[in-house]
Amino acid sequence: MNYGVFNNLVEEVIQFSKNFQIELTNNIYNKIVFIDDIKKAEHLAYDEVFGEDEYNWKDIRELEMSEVWGIYYVMPENEKPKELVEVIADNVRKSSFKYNMFYNDVVADLTNCAINRAINGKRSSFFEELFEIYQLGAFPCGWNGDYPEGKIIAFKID
Repeated sequence: MNYGVFNNLVEEVIQFSKNFQIELTNNIYNKIVFIDDIKKAEHLAYDEVFGEDEYNWKDIRELEMSEVWGIYYVMPENEKPKELVEVIADNVRKSSFKYNMFYNDVVADLTNCAINRAINGKRSSFFEELFEIYQLGAFPCGWNGDYPEGKIIAFKID
C-alpha cells in the first residue's frame, strides 16, 4: 500500500512494528525521564494525572493526536492513510516485543505515529519522540511536568 508523499516514513514505522529492532540514539535522552519499575509504569500509564489540568497519559496522547485528526478528516478520501491499525496490530501481535502487557497502547502509539507521518512527515516532535522511545527499547508511559511543559516518562527494562 502507498501512504502518499511520506510513504517511506510510514513504512519505517510499519517495519519497526514487525521486529522492534532497537536503535541507539543520543538525540532524545535529555527529553525523557526513564524509570525501571513496572508497577510505577502501569500507574503512570493508566491512573496518574499530570499538571494543573490533571490530564492522564491517555488524555495527553489524544490531545496531541487531535491536531492530526483535524487534518485527516478534511482530507479527500483517496488520500487518507488506511488499514494502518490492522497492519501494525498484526505486526505487534506476531513480534517478540517485551512490553506485551501494554499491547493496546503500543499499537495505538505506533499507529498514531504512522498516521501522523503520513499526513505531516516528521513535523510533530511529540510523535517522533514516542517513536524514538520505542526505538530505544522503552515504553512511553507518562508525563513529568505540567503539560505541555515537561518531558515524557518512559519505562525501560535493561
